[in-house]
Amino acid sequence: MANPIAKLSPAGVLTGSFGVIILLGAAALRLPWVQGSTPVSFLDCLFTSTSAVCVTGLITVDTASAWNPWGKALIAALIQAGGLGIMTFSMAMVFLAGKKPSIRTHLALRGALGPVPGTEIGRLARDVILYTLVIESIGFLLLWLRFGQDMDWLSAMGVAGFHAVSAFCNAGFSTFSDNLEQYPHDPLINLVIMALIVLGGLGFVVLRETRAWIAARVLGRRRPRLSLHTRTVLYTTAFLIVAGAGAIYLLEWLSNGGAVWKGSLWPVIFAAVTPRTAGFDTIAPAQLSNGTLLFTILLMFVGGSPGSCAGGIKTTTLATLVALARSKLHGQAGVSLGRRSLPPGQVGEATTLVLGSTMVVVLAVLFLASLGGDLVGHDRGEVLAFAFEAVSAFGTVGLSMGITYDLHPQAKVILILLMFIGRLGPLTLIYMLAERYSPRRFQLAEERIMLG
Repeated sequence: MANPIAKLSPAGVLTGSFGVIILLGAAALRLPWVQGSTPVSFLDCLFTSTSAVCVTGLITVDTASAWNPWGKALIAALIQAGGLGIMTFSMAMVFLAGKKPSIRTHLALRGALGPVPGTEIGRLARDVILYTLVIESIGFLLLWLRFGQDMDWLSAMGVAGFHAVSAFCNAGFSTFSDNLEQYPHDPLINLVIMALIVLGGLGFVVLRETRAWIAARVLGRRRPRLSLHTRTVLYTTAFLIVAGAGAIYLLEWLSNGGAVWKGSLWPVIFAAVTPRTAGFDTIAPAQLSNGTLLFTILLMFVGGSPGSCAGGIKTTTLATLVALARSKLHGQAGVSLGRRSLPPGQVGEATTLVLGSTMVVVLAVLFLASLGGDLVGHDRGEVLAFAFEAVSAFGTVGLSMGITYDLHPQAKVILILLMFIGRLGPLTLIYMLAERYSPRRFQLAEERIMLG
């Protein structure tokens, strides 16, 4: 009898894996012995499980009070599983056991981690586990030392471990009811959380190449050449953080003189880093000006980088579109990036990805604005809040203006679907749909239309 799983495409295997772990997580969170004093409905358990596995951070119940220590540990496990990817875990275990994976599993992992030579997939899968353990362990120790000053060491250990996993996996879940808003100017917590967010959002391929480059420079050896992918990710990420912080500071200054920052740059920098799909906040988004919220929506839509724990359309997609616009303005036939030509097919994929993602988000906002009308009394200004929540869910960010607690059940389902689509990646869904169609074997006659 044929194995039905073997007939699935790599994208189908990845989608099914995430779907199964989300349902299992929801069922586990529904158990009374992991909940707090107040029972949590199955829909809220499903929302929490989806948010954890999709490393988003949006919540419909307070994480601090809705779950006991066992429930919080379960959420941390779901975040870790979602951050690394179900297929990454499976592949890593296969290689560590000394077994050879199937070609279909090989392709699924390659699609999850990014552009990697097939001969290096096994080594990269092992590196995923190693890098995660090392980076999260360092973050855990530093946070443990800091949280140990505010609570007993045992409680600090649990809080530090939860936040280290949540930050590196770009989840944004917090065991504090007010997230990290009690530490807006704390240098250590800000630095550690931001470092974990950025490292988790770069992608394991980038981390490995960068580590080899730094090691060669420290040891005085010949430095290996960084790939175009790695250079694009590093430059784009640095630009978005620096330019983002400057733009957010300017927008708040124009709005209210920057009063919300209270004379410190830590909240400004943190507000530019966390839309990399992390979801932590040291200043509640509802306190920010409309201009800052709109700019944050743009940052959340871009998200992190391919092959990482982050969501969004990805930094490389943004870089490709910028390169496309630059090439057209200069009258160039092809598209170049970093002194390299990009394949036309890849440029088309980037354009399709942005258009498809925009359509999904716009439709979601329309439905949320309709279903959530009773929540806000049809206040016209609250459309911004629905747009903010929708992009936050799609980009698997987790930042919220505080309306998720009171959303209608139908609206919660929409956010669940957005988080699921955003985590799997719109490009993965496009590939799944493309498999149903056969390529044309002929070229249609050309005719121009008017533009502009």
